[in-house]
Amino acid sequence: MKKRRIFRSRLLIAAILCAVCVFAVNCFIAQSKINTKQAELNRLQVEYESICALNAEKQNRLSKGADAANLEKAAREKYGYVYPDERVYVVTP
Repeated sequence: MKKRRIFRSRLLIAAILCAVCVFAVNCFIAQSKINTKQAELNRLQVEYESICALNAEKQNRLSKGADAANLEKAAREKYGYVYPDERVYVVTP
């Protein structure tokens, strides 16, 4: 009877130790994943802020109107756009 009780207590202790080890390993893996995701989040936040700054700069340039002339020039030269009531003459040599 006493041997059986000792065997059960040792078995219980071994089961508890196994459960603690599994819990510790799972916590370590979860923390590693959290650190990886945190680093990715930080990288994406920096990228987002730089894109927002670039957008703000472009919006500011567009609102000033200085780029309106450049956009019109690019549309005319690169894409061949014209106003609806405008006549375009092409000189060929």
